[in-house]
Amino acid sequence: MAETYASYPLTKEMLRAAYERANALPEYEYSHRKLQANFVGCIGELVMADFLRRNNIQFTDDRHHTTRDFLVSNCITLDVKTKDRTVRPRRNYDNSVPLYNHEHQRPDYYYFVSLLRDRKRPVSDIFRFSHAFIVGGIDIATLEAKGRVWEANETDSDNGTTFWTSCINVSMADLLSNKEMLSIFKAAAKPDGAANRTVS
Repeated sequence: MAETYASYPLTKEMLRAAYERANALPEYEYSHRKLQANFVGCIGELVMADFLRRNNIQFTDDRHHTTRDFLVSNCITLDVKTKDRTVRPRRNYDNSVPLYNHEHQRPDYYYFVSLLRDRKRPVSDIFRFSHAFIVGGIDIATLEAKGRVWEANETDSDNGTTFWTSCINVSMADLLSNKEMLSIFKAAAKPDGAANRTVS
């Protein structure tokens, strides 16, 4: 939840690395922002990898797969969803999973990252992002049970957001905290923790 998010200052080295990776990726057919979407996503992935390493969570970088970003503790599939904002995360905010590849991309857990962007700096400035916030995660079953589906071009009257693509939105309050997510990852790493798990 927003009260327990982890805040990461973004270094120039990290932003350069994310931009280099983003430039090497294809611009996906359903992507609304093309290169910028890749860049935002790559920042979130780098931050998540660093977060896992700092917390001694074993993981494999599986970004060559289209179904997940990481394999955690050799048994949990994880996908990172990143959104850029001009303010820090708040409890009443939502997190989104686009529906255009939801049937194909079905990880065990989603993890959400928010980026803080300086609205005064141009899109061409790769250093316009100053911080990343790791806000929490959710398993796919809970996402689908508690999330709200919005269709493209619908507008959320609560905040005025008009959705450019169909998506499932879940509130910050419905996310597992970072502490809870780390406990799940560590439990799965124990000898009996992954006994009933299978990896697709």
